[in-house]
Amino acid sequence: METWKESLESYDFAGDRRISSTLVRDGSKLSMSAFDADLQILSERDVVADMSIEGGKEELRTTLMLGAEARTTLMRSNIRLVVSISKKWMARSFAAGNGEGSKTSNLYNGGWGRPSLDEVIQEGMLGLARAVDKYDPGRGLRFSTYSTHWITSYVRQCFQTASTGCLKVPAQLHEIKSSYRSLVKGYVESSEPVPTEDMIAKKLGVTVNRLRTAIRVTETLLSIDEPVYNGGNSAYKGSGAGGDNSGESTLLLSDRLECTELPPEDFVEVSFLRQTLENAMAAELSPHERDILRLRLGLDDGQPRTVRQVVEECGGGLTISDVRSAERRAFKKLRSPNSLHSHNLVAYLEMAGIEYDPMRC
Repeated sequence: METWKESLESYDFAGDRRISSTLVRDGSKLSMSAFDADLQILSERDVVADMSIEGGKEELRTTLMLGAEARTTLMRSNIRLVVSISKKWMARSFAAGNGEGSKTSNLYNGGWGRPSLDEVIQEGMLGLARAVDKYDPGRGLRFSTYSTHWITSYVRQCFQTASTGCLKVPAQLHEIKSSYRSLVKGYVESSEPVPTEDMIAKKLGVTVNRLRTAIRVTETLLSIDEPVYNGGNSAYKGSGAGGDNSGESTLLLSDRLECTELPPEDFVEVSFLRQTLENAMAAELSPHERDILRLRLGLDDGQPRTVRQVVEECGGGLTISDVRSAERRAFKKLRSPNSLHSHNLVAYLEMAGIEYDPMRC
């Protein structure tokens, strides 16, 4: 059987190495459809003469099916190992994120920065499948010992991906942050002063910028729907995905966020108002009156000016009375009924809640 396996792995199926990979190396493709599709490339002579299989394609197909069944049996026999490793990682993550005295009711539930037990088991099964495909009994290792490495690797990657959400962060940065936390925790537990970032980076064998990058990019993302106060219990903090509505009043993180910018619809209205006002000023006012009004209201730079500041910017060529007179004439022209209706300024008065009385204009 060993001679047959070596000949199968080294055989060039019609010059295409992908067929060899499908039949031998990639156990995830061991299925009836994959066998039938790949065996169609081989002729009976190739199987008997070149691969030294006397039974031909039928014997090759039977042998491959027995290998697929053995792979499935090996995976099913080690599901308990996957579940055991997954539960250990879930308990460790729950204790690190919630403390020792936290309730264990949500131990196996997922959150914004932590996967659920089902997700961890699924990733562990992928690691188990990888271990089955790469296992070599000739190395003298038990399969449980060998598969533990791959299962743990996939489970660890699952927790790392969940902590950073949609951001793909290299595993090396997660390892640097884990080493940094372990080192700081050791100093805190021993009541010793925590060293500076330069000293910690030197002990970890990385640069300070690399350490700061690892700490910053591996921070857990926050959901704006995460409750910071729930039903009078200020200690409650977690995701609302589980449907826990025990509190009467819930304060979400989004309720504490304030935006100082204008809403998009208001920004569009302000832009239209600015364009309408520019058209009205260009049609109704003289250049001198437009310049005075721009300076007084700060239409160009957003900085309104007093009458005395306008006089100073004009170089002293105007007096205070000249500025006030030009400003009065400009406002009177813009407030006239003809100007308000012809340039559609009445609509903006109603939008601002200003009552328009034609008799007062």
